[in-house]
Amino acid sequence: MSDTAAERWTRLLASWALPERIVAQAPASPWAHDPATFAVDDTLERDTLAAQWAREVLPAAGGSVLDVGCGGGRSSLALVPLATQLIGFDENPRMLEQFAAAASAAGADHLTVQGRWPDDALSAPVADVVVCHHVFYNVPDLAELALALTAHARLAVVAVLPPRHPLSSMNAAWKHFWNVDRPTGPTDADAVAVLHELGLEPEVGRTQRGSLARATSDPTTQVAAARRRLCLHRDRDPEIAAYLADHPPAWSDEVVVLRWPGGAGPS
Repeated sequence: MSDTAAERWTRLLASWALPERIVAQAPASPWAHDPATFAVDDTLERDTLAAQWAREVLPAAGGSVLDVGCGGGRSSLALVPLATQLIGFDENPRMLEQFAAAASAAGADHLTVQGRWPDDALSAPVADVVVCHHVFYNVPDLAELALALTAHARLAVVAVLPPRHPLSSMNAAWKHFWNVDRPTGPTDADAVAVLHELGLEPEVGRTQRGSLARATSDPTTQVAAARRRLCLHRDRDPEIAAYLADHPPAWSDEVVVLRWPGGAGPS
C-alpha cells in the first residue's frame, strides 16, 4: 500500500537524521540557527511575491499578522506599515528578542510567543494573515502544521519554502568531510501534495529568492555555520574555509510561495 502524501513527507524528512556516531561527537547541535542570519537589516525587501500576496488580503485599515517561525521578523516586518499588529512565534528566545527589537524600531504594535509549532499553536492568537517562511522542512507532521496555520488565519496563510530541503546545499560537503550521502527529498511538490490531501487548494508562485540578512555573507559566520551543520570541531575551520572558497553552498536561487484561505472566520 502506498504512502499518503503526509506519510511520504514524514518518511522523507526522517531520512535527514544524521548518523549517531557523528552526532555523538558534535560540539554543538547541527540543527541550531544563528539569530544574526535572520536579522532585519538594510537588506530587507518589502516587495517580494510573498509580501505582495500578504498585503493583497490585509485590511486597508491595517491588520494583524502572525509570523510562525518568525526568526528576526523579516517575513512580517516587510508588511509594516499596512500590518499594524505583529505576533512573533518562535521556539528560540534570542530570535524573539530580535523580532521584538525590530518591531519596536518599526513602530509596530507587537507581542511574542515562545513555543514550537504546531505543538504549542494554542498559545498563539488568531490573526488576519499568518505568514510562515522557511519552516516546512523543519516539521515532520506537515499536515498538522498546515491545519494549525489555517485555524489561526482569518483571511489567508502565506508560506514560503525552497524547492528542496535547504540543507541539501551542504550535501557535497557531507560527502567531502564524512563520505556520507545525504537525501534529496522531500520537495515543494511533496508539500503541495500534502495541502491538496487536506482539501486546501493553495495558489502556487515561483520567484527568485530574496536577499538574505547581511550576516549571512560574512566569511566567519559562513565557516561557523558550516562547522555546526557538519558536526565538525573548531580546529577544522581552516579546512572548512578553504572548502567553502572553492565550493560555496549550493543554495537554490528560487523560492516557492503558497497562499490559501484562512479558516478562523471573522473576528
